[in-house]
Amino acid sequence: MGFKNCLKAVLLMMIFTFAYSEVSAQGLKGRARFTAKKRYWSYGGTLTTTNFMGDLSPVNSKGSIDWGATRAQIGGFIQKRYAPRISARLSLGNNFFSGSDKDAGLNPDRGYEFNSYGLNLSLQGIIDLFPNAGVYYRRPKIPIPYIGIGVGGLVGSYNLKQNASDDYQGAVLDGEKSEAFATYIIPLSLGLRYKLSTHLDLGFEGTINYAGSDLLDGIDNSNNGSTFKEFNDVYLTIGFSLNYIMGGTIKMPKFR
Repeated sequence: MGFKNCLKAVLLMMIFTFAYSEVSAQGLKGRARFTAKKRYWSYGGTLTTTNFMGDLSPVNSKGSIDWGATRAQIGGFIQKRYAPRISARLSLGNNFFSGSDKDAGLNPDRGYEFNSYGLNLSLQGIIDLFPNAGVYYRRPKIPIPYIGIGVGGLVGSYNLKQNASDDYQGAVLDGEKSEAFATYIIPLSLGLRYKLSTHLDLGFEGTINYAGSDLLDGIDNSNNGSTFKEFNDVYLTIGFSLNYIMGGTIKMPKFR
């Protein structure tokens, strides 16, 4: 799926989410107002996997992933709830990417191998499917689907080497190639969050990250045999998060 089609799908999901949650909210009698005092901050950590979609994909398809090159990563985030279904999240994480023509099998004669590292910082708007207009400790104890869209930056470096076969007809690298990169990313997320306790949420999320550069793997899309001839690099993260809610200014009633 191309970037434009994916973006259209996410925007359609956002419109559906707003419409559904508004109809649902209107159907609740005596629904509590969400005031500024009910806003709250939370923070947490993530443990996810990273998969790269680029010029060393197994087949000539924009969604092709070499699952054998899956890498683990950790990260952290801070989040603030602004409305019954809307939050803003600032995330920081590291990413490890790798791949090779030999493992992918699409162009083994070329013999490219790469390893990359990137540090990303992103800001996303999070939209819950089901709104919660109450205080944080009364949020629903049911799985809450949500979507997220935002923008961020990725800085890092790659290391590329080549072990081409004797009959390879394309250009051959002279030694190893290592360079730094810096680019923007557009993360599109789909997740599920569950209330573990008054202050803890467990989440499961998948995010497609569209990069503004084609050099995260060090291979330009004009190279012979490249998969992404018209698009920049993309990577997918899937994993879990643990979120601790600090709470707002709401005070528990005192019993006398």
